[in-house]
Amino acid sequence: MLAALGTAAALAAALVIGPPAHAVPPTPTFPATIDAYAVSDDQTRCIDGERPGVADFRNLLEAEYGRADLGIHRPCAQGGTSEHKEGRALDYPFNVTNATQKAQADQLLAWLLATDQYGNKHALARRLGIMYMIWNHKIWRAYRPNEGWLPYGGPNPHTDHIHFSFGWPGARQETTWWTLGGSPGGPAESVNGDKFDDMLAVTASDELRMYPGRVSAEFGQSVRIGPGWSTEYNRLGTSDVDGDGLGDIVGTSEDGGLHYWHNNGTGTSYSKSTNVGAGWKAFEWLTFVDLTGDNKADIVARDGDQLYWWRGAGNGTYGPKLHVGAGWATFPEFGGGDADGDGDGDLWGTDEAGRLFFWRGNGAGGFATKIEAGSGWNVFGPFNVMDINGDGKADLVAANAAGDLFRWLGKGDGKFNAAGPRIGFGWTDIRIASY
Repeated sequence: MLAALGTAAALAAALVIGPPAHAVPPTPTFPATIDAYAVSDDQTRCIDGERPGVADFRNLLEAEYGRADLGIHRPCAQGGTSEHKEGRALDYPFNVTNATQKAQADQLLAWLLATDQYGNKHALARRLGIMYMIWNHKIWRAYRPNEGWLPYGGPNPHTDHIHFSFGWPGARQETTWWTLGGSPGGPAESVNGDKFDDMLAVTASDELRMYPGRVSAEFGQSVRIGPGWSTEYNRLGTSDVDGDGLGDIVGTSEDGGLHYWHNNGTGTSYSKSTNVGAGWKAFEWLTFVDLTGDNKADIVARDGDQLYWWRGAGNGTYGPKLHVGAGWATFPEFGGGDADGDGDGDLWGTDEAGRLFFWRGNGAGGFATKIEAGSGWNVFGPFNVMDINGDGKADLVAANAAGDLFRWLGKGDGKFNAAGPRIGFGWTDIRIASY
């Protein structure tokens, strides 16, 4: 259901959301801790398959540049010694005679080898566990980093692709790109505990399923959580209620009751709390977001023209209602998340004309003056605000009336890049847990 199937060129053209996609992949937020340089570790055996760190790095490049790779695994009898035969090398196409692709390659390599804000040289190459790279007659070796790019005299000049070889830690996803990346305080909607926000949704048969986020800004194979999620629960949302770094579930029922399900840490098991509140029937729209930066989800809700919020206590209960302001009746749908990774929540809303607006939170339950962030949203159902690719910037996910699922990557300022490829289909009768 969630296979990435081409692009949505016509749809993207109709949406005025921002400039074209950036020239390098999304960058997660990291602490200062960083990996040592990958050591020299040539191929010593032959292993079938692709190693996960290499496969997901390939997915990251494909999501950014839209071209299929030239291969990871190579048969044992083909050629000489190569990390391809252990599934820990990648050839990705960049042609030096194509000005656009050459610029992409140069920017990508500069991104991998840049010094980070902590003074760590070659930071992302180290975090990914890259052992060496070959491009356009030159080679860079992690185990000889101070020598920079050196002439490469092998039989293949690598003018139509970059070769990436990974050390075993990077190939196995044991390096900090995979273990430490993400926004400060942990993702608000990571159901399974990794650095990528996940999406919960209810199928037509009232079954709740979890769709794991990935670095490629797509979703992995869904995991069944359980049945019984009927339309009695007329609104559901995912957020970290108790500050343990795991996305819990909060929802309301038709009778106005407020309910809380605690994530037991597996991503597929929840403990149902007793009814933790009443009187929610009058509110037209709710979103669950940490407004204050204490890593505990709060509630924001609209009642007619008025917007209110309730501070989360960290146990599924909430403080008294606090007034945000008036003038919200023209926004029938909204959602909350952290636009820029600063730890406190922000809001987005759409009006009946399909325009998307953004309000930056001030960390105390208030918001700055709205800015317009896009248009064309009246063809979509409820949108989910989440950090799908783990870069610390909120993204949007929504389905259109035909049931096609799309995502928009956040730029960190409340605006978004143009719609990316369609990342799913068949969502006509599926309720994303942000409704």
